[in-house]
Amino acid sequence: MRYHLTAALLATTALAAPAMAQQEIKLTTASGHPAISGAVAEIRDLLIPEIDKRLAASGKYKITWTQSYAGAIAKPPGMLKAIEDGAADVGHVPFLFNGDKLPLEQITYVTPFGPEDSVKLTAVIKKLRAKIPEMDQQILKHKQVLLAALPTDAYQIVSKKPISKVDDLKGMKLGTAGQAGNWVRNTGVVAVAGDLTTFYNSMQTGVYEGIITFDTAVSAYKFHEVAPYVIQVGFGSMYASGLTVNERRWKAFPAEVRDAFLAAAPMYEAKVAEYYRNAGETSIKNAVEKGAKTVPFAKEERVKLAAMLPNIAKEWAAAADKKGLPGSKTLSTYMELCREAGIPHARAWDKD
Repeated sequence: MRYHLTAALLATTALAAPAMAQQEIKLTTASGHPAISGAVAEIRDLLIPEIDKRLAASGKYKITWTQSYAGAIAKPPGMLKAIEDGAADVGHVPFLFNGDKLPLEQITYVTPFGPEDSVKLTAVIKKLRAKIPEMDQQILKHKQVLLAALPTDAYQIVSKKPISKVDDLKGMKLGTAGQAGNWVRNTGVVAVAGDLTTFYNSMQTGVYEGIITFDTAVSAYKFHEVAPYVIQVGFGSMYASGLTVNERRWKAFPAEVRDAFLAAAPMYEAKVAEYYRNAGETSIKNAVEKGAKTVPFAKEERVKLAAMLPNIAKEWAAAADKKGLPGSKTLSTYMELCREAGIPHARAWDKD
């Protein structure tokens, strides 16, 4: 009888004991761009749900997300510092605005007229980063860990007037971001710094007559409303940004949470690359339906433009070398990886 009473008491105690408490982790994810941008939308639509799904399997951890986009925490050029300072924990960080702090991440911006396919470009960049560990080290210097390397689709010129040849560029003011101003050096263009969030108003108010931007941005930001001509120059797809996480927060994550991020991040990276491979054509089609006009840029004019530029890649590589960074090695490795992948450039930046 005593045995049965003891067993009953143990069973009652077990039922009364609370289940192990679920640990809540509060994280803020941010971008200077709004969620109309593909890389930002997929944070909301793919990355976060995939992480949550993995953590729900064990039930030990639950992330409470604060999603802050469209520059609520920092404008695009300030996102690197925002993650470094912990103003946001996870973020979409445009590297093109931080050439001084992350020089090696500018590799595609100093080798224009290259890959058009963002999926192929992303594969090359992943191989490049594996061969050049200094790229990760530079990001770690800014107290963050890179989880995904993110491309854009192909860059073009969006203009208030049609441009069909290099000579048409002379005297124009074009809005550019990061290193893109170098793509029109020696052409007579006046390059004016800006970004996606400022381009529309600047064209509307006459600060400049056009912009250098990528296809998907044309419809998303309605640039065709103020500059209806899409000049199909073909500067190429660019490695433009990354998904990063604050290093201090990353180290504090339980192993299961880190594993969830590491499982979801490659899925996010691949989806963003696929998005930009397919969405550019749709963006231009939508713009044309609303009055935009595409203007072909002849292959010979593209080659002429590439040839008349100074060798901006070797200039960049030499400057990086002087800082003790492998600029020349990064350039030659990237170009060779492109060749191996069957990706042509209009100019052999590492050899000219």
